[in-house]
Amino acid sequence: MKTIEVDGIKVRIQIWDTAGQERYQTITKQYYRRAQGIFLVYDISSERSYQHIMKWVSDVDEYAPEGVQKILIGNKADEEQKRQVGREQGQQLAKEYGMDFYETSACTNLNIKESFTRLTELVLQAHRKELEGLRMRASNELALAELEEE
Repeated sequence: MKTIEVDGIKVRIQIWDTAGQERYQTITKQYYRRAQGIFLVYDISSERSYQHIMKWVSDVDEYAPEGVQKILIGNKADEEQKRQVGREQGQQLAKEYGMDFYETSACTNLNIKESFTRLTELVLQAHRKELEGLRMRASNELALAELEEE
């Protein structure tokens, strides 16, 4: 568990890292069902890991709740000399799937806080819309009930 403050709101987030390993695939699908935000991460020094993103997106679309927030991450940005996946490729793929995109480095902390903060903001925005919709419906129902009483 980690706590992040966004717009004055303290949000506790729970992080599950499956490292993209096949042996976690069954468990991963169970986690998708309750996820509100997902990072899809590839290694910029591995074309193969980038190619797996399409499979992960497909799994997220199939198993995660509708409207789950997603961000594409190109990790290991500190290994520029080993780069196999161009930044533009990541940006283009993120655009195709309607996701934000960050290149990060766990070693240097490049964009780590920024990407977590952004995903948290997206989740909060999605839920605020949901809550506003519920409030609006409740308000409309209350107004209707008042009219019926008159």
